[in-house]
Amino acid sequence: MSAKQKKTVLRTIRMSKELDDLLEKDAKVHRTSVNALISSIMAKYAEWDRYTERFGHISVAKTLFRSLLDLIDENALAVLAEQVAVELTRETTSFWFKEINAETLHKLLLNASEYGKIGEVEVENEGRNYTISIYHEYGKKWSTFWERYIDKAMRTYLKVIPKFEITENTITYRYQLP
Repeated sequence: MSAKQKKTVLRTIRMSKELDDLLEKDAKVHRTSVNALISSIMAKYAEWDRYTERFGHISVAKTLFRSLLDLIDENALAVLAEQVAVELTRETTSFWFKEINAETLHKLLLNASEYGKIGEVEVENEGRNYTISIYHEYGKKWSTFWERYIDKAMRTYLKVIPKFEITENTITYRYQLP
């Protein structure tokens, strides 16, 4: 749904005073309203949490995640990326969106960015030409992981061969749909 013209409904909820105080405090810190904060919390639940809980996702501190990446052999990480690209992408995309296509793969990546904190993702397209950029803080191995993951997923599900530019903390790839 577009952000401009979403239909809304009014819903009244009951919560503890402590929770209300916490929401008021956090809304003030984020310079937003309690209503907007609650809406963003509910959107995260609807677009991410209700699915990831079923697939066994866990939260890990960035420092721990980066340390674990540093311990993994680069070849083993590449094999893992290709395996996950086929199996997990098929399972999650089919379950969440009921089909696998360019739009649903982009949506999966955008949700993983916004809610799963894999990095900042931007998707741009002109007609059938797409450019996707990912910026992250996890180093070269994370860039390599995503390069291998995306390459395998794109070849498998979209039958396209993306062109990559990767650095320590960025991955940019381009492709054209047939």
